[in-house]
Amino acid sequence: MTRVHRPLLALLSCTLIAGCGLIPTPSVDVKNSHLDLPSSGALSGKVVYLTRDSLAGNTVPAALQQITVRGTATYRTGGLGTLRAVDMYVRTDLKALPATCTTYAATPTAPGMVVCEAAGETGQAIGQMTLTAGQGVAFALGGAALDAAAKAGHGFFGMRFTVGQSLFGDTLDLTGMKASARL
Repeated sequence: MTRVHRPLLALLSCTLIAGCGLIPTPSVDVKNSHLDLPSSGALSGKVVYLTRDSLAGNTVPAALQQITVRGTATYRTGGLGTLRAVDMYVRTDLKALPATCTTYAATPTAPGMVVCEAAGETGQAIGQMTLTAGQGVAFALGGAALDAAAKAGHGFFGMRFTVGQSLFGDTLDLTGMKASARL
């Protein structure tokens, strides 16, 4: 192979690798998120979106894909909450909702939230979190819905409470978050 062809071959190889989504990008910081949890007892089998835009102002270029957010989740309870696991979901907005969702305004005993039937939310799923009260636990979230939310710069997190129960006053802090993606 001649020297003239080597740079061209290298350029073509890079282009092919990029086309396959194999080039990871450097991680970027994502702002911490504090989620006030509802009492989950009556919400079994539902996906509960909190009306707080947890990704506001965090955007990524449209060319990026396969976004992954990693961080630490800390569940805090006054002592009676038993939450151990949640399935996580995300929506870019809470305006154009399917008929299987109901919006609830914030009250003195519950945060503002949108409650949806879980069967209709599979396209919004982004992963699971295992929780231990009072301890930080590593998590990783990803999927098409997270890609869309990150590109839009808006993301409303939703949870389906799968193991244990949260009580009013319990919180979930998502800290040390970093987002990475691929070209």
